[in-house]
Amino acid sequence: MKSKKNTRIRKQEIVQAALQIIGEKGMRDLTITEIASRAGMSGANIYRHFRGKQEILAAIGDFIGEAVLGKAIRLAAGEKKALDKLNAIFRSHVALIAATPGLPRFIFSEEIHLGDRQLAAGIAGRIAQYVEILSALIAEGCRTGEFRPDLAPRETAITLLGMIQFTALRWSISHGGFSLEAEATRLWKNFQRLLQEPPLPEQV
Repeated sequence: MKSKKNTRIRKQEIVQAALQIIGEKGMRDLTITEIASRAGMSGANIYRHFRGKQEILAAIGDFIGEAVLGKAIRLAAGEKKALDKLNAIFRSHVALIAATPGLPRFIFSEEIHLGDRQLAAGIAGRIAQYVEILSALIAEGCRTGEFRPDLAPRETAITLLGMIQFTALRWSISHGGFSLEAEATRLWKNFQRLLQEPPLPEQV
């Protein structure tokens, strides 16, 4: 049991080291040698846990899946109202990006968009699940009268996710040039108004 625990911890350390490098230097400088140096281990030790760089990238995808999607699933299953659940998921996602600058640089990298198709498919699948979770919460809020009844749940969910991703992109390319938390607070207040304001009267 101890050796398995050590293996799991080592893999986590390697993934975190890789994300730190991506956050600071981008994907181009992500090498086994650099990861080993950042993780405080030898290159040979890296290969004891991963067969190569592509497996490390897949493990980063798994980490993102658990950190974002897994957290969203747990929050959505709670007892709070739909609005509070959406806010908690939104805040959790933004906090993760702020703490892990390598995350948006990984998601927006050519390695995902033009590289490993299996890796890209895995990320796309998680995004689709994420949209489903958000859509279900928005539909719940519409049913209970918490949100305006004319909302399209899926499109509203994509709007929320797009708000996160575009803000993350702006923050990343500006090298943290603005407060992500403060921007998130402003965006959420505006999004909440869109969720709850009564529909406009139909034009004749």
